[in-house]
Formats: sequence, C-alpha cells, structure tokens
Amino acid sequence: MAVMFSKLMCRFGIGATKIDLVLNKSEFRPGDVIKGEYELTGGRVEQKLKRIETDLLQYDENVNRSSILHQNTILSSSTMRVNEQRTIHFSCRLSDAFPPSSESVSYKFVTRLVFDDGVNSVDHDEFQILV
Repeated sequence: MAVMFSKLMCRFGIGATKIDLVLNKSEFRPGDVIKGEYELTGGRVEQKLKRIETDLLQYDENVNRSSILHQNTILSSSTMRVNEQRTIHFSCRLSDAFPPSSESVSYKFVTRLVFDDGVNSVDHDEFQILV
C-alpha cells in the first residue's frame, strides 16, 4: 500500500526523480561551447526514464515572445533507483549569430526529465551572452 501511495505522489511530482542542469559558468560569448552536467537524484520509488529534453530559449521582451534556438534530446531506457545519484555530461555550442543579452533579450535552458509513466521533472537555468 505504501509503494502505491508513493507512486501516486510521484505522479504529482512529490518524491519523484529530480533533474538539475548545472552549467560550468553563467556568462558566455557567441560561438562558445557551454558545458555542464545533468545531475539526477532518484526519488522515493524506482522510475523508468524515457528521455531528457533540453531547449535553449531566447526571450525578447520587445515582442513578448520566446523562441526555441536549439533542442537536445537524450533517449534513455534506464531506471533511476530510490535515492540514486547520477551525472550526465552536457554541452551546447552557441551560434555566432545570437545577439548579446540585454534589458530586452534573455536566454535560458529549460530541461525536462520524462518518465515512462508520463511524469516530468522540469529545471530552468538562465545565462547571459556577452558582447
């Protein structure tokens, strides 16, 4: 009964496996390779991973719109055990054409950890592109 309750709670994100994208720094220049790591922490029950999705978003306040500049997907068929710690390397090259961060232009990565049962864990990481 306790396992069923824990699985139900995971469906609501309580006690589910979590993901955190940790970048090596927060300021970059056009053309740089952003490096970091996905840090996964198992929850209260085992969960079968389906994929990790990361979108590089640019937000332009002048037009109140976000644009996806790059997408990265890592497919998986592994299982995260209870309280397991796992690290996966991450890298993304910035285009030379991306305008620098400003009062009206900002950048962030949105990372989703997707499980077989449809549960998602989401992480947001802002960074700046310098001139």
